Amino acid sequence: MQEDSLPDAGPSEQLEQSAWPAPPQYNWSASPGVMTSVDATNLSSEVQGCFFRSARWTADASSVLTTAEDRVLRVYDIVYDGDAPCFSTARELPQPDAINAALWYPSASAHAPETFCFVASTRDSPVRLVDAGDGRIRASYPIVDHRERFISPHSFAFNTTATKLYCGFENAIEVLDIASPGYHNSDRLKMGLTRKEKGGQKGIISALAFSQHMPGAFAAGSFSGSVVLYDEDTGNRAAGHLYGVEGGGVTQLVYHPLDPNTIFVASRRSDSLQAYDLRDTSQPVARLERPTSTNQRIWFDVDPWGRWLASGDENGTVRIWDIGSPSYDAVADLKLHNDAVNSVQFHPFKPLLLTSAGSRAFLQSEDLELSSDESDSDSDSNDEPAPISIKTGPKDSRMAIWSMAA
Repeated sequence: MQEDSLPDAGPSEQLEQSAWPAPPQYNWSASPGVMTSVDATNLSSEVQGCFFRSARWTADASSVLTTAEDRVLRVYDIVYDGDAPCFSTARELPQPDAINAALWYPSASAHAPETFCFVASTRDSPVRLVDAGDGRIRASYPIVDHRERFISPHSFAFNTTATKLYCGFENAIEVLDIASPGYHNSDRLKMGLTRKEKGGQKGIISALAFSQHMPGAFAAGSFSGSVVLYDEDTGNRAAGHLYGVEGGGVTQLVYHPLDPNTIFVASRRSDSLQAYDLRDTSQPVARLERPTSTNQRIWFDVDPWGRWLASGDENGTVRIWDIGSPSYDAVADLKLHNDAVNSVQFHPFKPLLLTSAGSRAFLQSEDLELSSDESDSDSDSNDEPAPISIKTGPKDSRMAIWSMAA
């Protein structure tokens, strides 16, 4: 048969050829360019020195969910002017108190209204499933303690089937059935045992993550510095521990999307991310250096294609590591902000980075001039004046999308 007589590809074959996108091609040696940005100081906020505390894309990067210092959840849709992404006007959802955690539904998309929602935890309030399109509350999941007070989780994680929501708080994990809101429809896993009983995972469960490769397997980290491995079928019975976790409390756990034996751990007041091999958890196999000396959560991200890991630091730099190499080589240091980069995330299909920056800034001054009356009254005293803390605004409070195209 001659080449020009071959039949054309049918519709099913054409669909098969175009169904799966290729991994984004990044150029880490190029200067990053700002595609679009929002400055938190320009928001309609009553809080002076407001900044974004986190910014997370949906699974298809059609929208961004942010938490901010002013206790407002904001949803930004991503619109395109040609190939350039832009933030839409935010849908603002003020909260009655501090926001402990917020998480997109795993398949959330602005193009699918039925999945376009997220869960949020606000202090002294029930867990809420919120519609990201109009802000209405789709469902409420009260978690109460023995005094009938509301418990507000500090961490969230959906199981692999997205039917259960795991909520971490002090010495326990509440397992919520997404399809059954209301009271008395959840299971509580007590992680910290009583004083008379030895063992257990004590402290606030501050980070949760489910393995994509081992159904039911999940990890829980606490502000006391422990990371324990569990399974949905066995509840609070530990399947393993990670030893040698650094810092003053675990803030994030992420399983490697391609390697079922690797998990990454981030902690506050730690100068590194740690990588563990789950076949030998006696010590980390790698340390990825990033300066973080405060209690602020610094969110890192792993490329969905399993090649890159990105994390900001307190100096405004985003560092990129090649986690496809056995040595986890650092390939780029990108100076993107003038304040702590508290969140960074890869776009799933394009060579773009989403970042947010800002931190609580205080000026410690022992040399402020006192009034003449205060100076005279203190002249005979040998007591040294106490330092005065003045809250100042963040040096950089932007959320931005950066192009790293090859």
